[in-house]
Amino acid sequence: MKRSSGVSGFRSSRLHELRCQANLSVDELAALSGISPETVRQVEKGSRQPGGRVLKALATALHTTTQDLAPTSEEPTLKRLRQEQGRTQREIAGKIGVTPQMVSQVERGVYGVSKPAQWAAAYGVSRKRWQAAWEAGREQRRQRAEDRRAGRGGIE
Repeated sequence: MKRSSGVSGFRSSRLHELRCQANLSVDELAALSGISPETVRQVEKGSRQPGGRVLKALATALHTTTQDLAPTSEEPTLKRLRQEQGRTQREIAGKIGVTPQMVSQVERGVYGVSKPAQWAAAYGVSRKRWQAAWEAGREQRRQRAEDRRAGRGGIE
């Protein structure tokens, strides 16, 4: 099953480890992070992938980074940068003055932008880092298309 809404690379075992090290119950972590105990349980069991906001809230409550809970070895995409900050496409769109659908298209590398510095500021990164993340998203899109064409299904 493809889970497109969750943050890729999330490690539920690491969340459990950090919660136990902090000597917190599920209910206490939920209260500290501002999310429901049921969400914490589902995410810690691995039956649900956290979105960017939940990941950021859990990392903050556990005094760690989103990268610690969901490591990645490759160049982050724009989507990943946004998720690490706990932002939504709607929030990014509001900062730039475009639609959330446009943010989605740019994050997937479908479209480029005429004012990359403005987009970089909305993502809270340098223009160089934004450009590298945009290119990583575009490369992922290209790779998925190649995988589908070659009959490999393009599973993420």
